[in-house]
Amino acid sequence: MLPNPQAGPRDAPVNVSELLHRVIGELAELIARRNAEVEVGRTAEDLCVRGPETAVRQILYHLLRNALEASPNCGLVRVHLHERAGQVMIDVTDDGPGIAAQYMSKIFRRGFTTKAGCKGQGLAEVEGCLGRLRAAIAWESPLRSGRGCRFTVTLPGLAVSPTPSSNSTSPAEK
Repeated sequence: MLPNPQAGPRDAPVNVSELLHRVIGELAELIARRNAEVEVGRTAEDLCVRGPETAVRQILYHLLRNALEASPNCGLVRVHLHERAGQVMIDVTDDGPGIAAQYMSKIFRRGFTTKAGCKGQGLAEVEGCLGRLRAAIAWESPLRSGRGCRFTVTLPGLAVSPTPSSNSTSPAEK
């Protein structure tokens, strides 16, 4: 059972890069069982967002787990972290069969699943966490290859205060 996503400091800084590696470690048994590879790319180091950390963790955990379960044995799951306009973007891409058109409107519904033995809770949990983090999600399936799926989560990044050597001035200096 995952921790309560409402627990912990709401605005505590969360290093998404570090948290991603911890989540991959938590999923190591599933990765090994599926003979899968998780490829991590990022365009910036130490990408941080505001917490709670448990909500960010649940998003990463459920998206990665879904991607691993959807991919064939020996599949590849790609996770890419980048920053754009003060927001942290997390792309999770798998090489599974993709989401059939008739299921697109149902994928976030609690209890909906197309996978045998699964409960259909993961994407519902992701959606619940998005609101607590003021985040958004988009998805594309199938991809250009005709297979696979990509989920992109957009989280507000931490505002970086100007360094003393910057040319900006404070309101008191104007």
